[in-house]
Amino acid sequence: MNPKQFEELICEHYRQKGYEANTTSYSNDYGVDVFATKGKEKIAVQAKMYGSGTRKINRQMVMELHGAKDYFDCTKAVIATDGVLLPDAIEVARKLKIEILSIDASTVLTKTKKTSNDRTFEGIWEKYIIPLQGKTLTRDSGETNQIMKVNWSEVERITSNGNNGKIKVEIFKQAINKLLTDGSITRDYINKNYVGRASSGVILILSQVPFFQLTDRPTGLKYIK
Repeated sequence: MNPKQFEELICEHYRQKGYEANTTSYSNDYGVDVFATKGKEKIAVQAKMYGSGTRKINRQMVMELHGAKDYFDCTKAVIATDGVLLPDAIEVARKLKIEILSIDASTVLTKTKKTSNDRTFEGIWEKYIIPLQGKTLTRDSGETNQIMKVNWSEVERITSNGNNGKIKVEIFKQAINKLLTDGSITRDYINKNYVGRASSGVILILSQVPFFQLTDRPTGLKYIK
């Protein structure tokens, strides 16, 4: 199951409870993946499919969802996950009255939507990025990134200087959707939107996608349609 299917599974969960539930668009969703409404009730749901990796939900994620809930004038916020919350995240969620909903990502959807379209985040991740696990990527300068692990929550890599680090999937999702929508992205944009300062790694990894081409001045990528 990919994250989009996980979001559809969440929608199905709420529909069975009498809600009208729909996934959000990738742009300007402020971290809300599903809106579920019934009468005067409007729920902002953030989906975190982290069960396949070691990454855990932290308090920052909970606090960001609380802000998104207020921004969209929702009456309630829910984190739906197959993963694990850190103790401080549980404490903040309790304080802010944010519900934690456990969803089994192995559950079979009653209605599955199959698509061969690889020009989506999920399609690109499945077809081009996950298969990079175990491979060594080399820049023109000769510097390398060894891709140790790829899942739906992060990419683990070893850089040329031997540092082991992880890049969260959210910045890849944001970068891919910007490329598909706007046609280009720069390292500067990534640095401004990701505190991990891993823009060079993001650019190198996404440059392995055949229709994402490296650019200079500014350094980045462009989408070849």
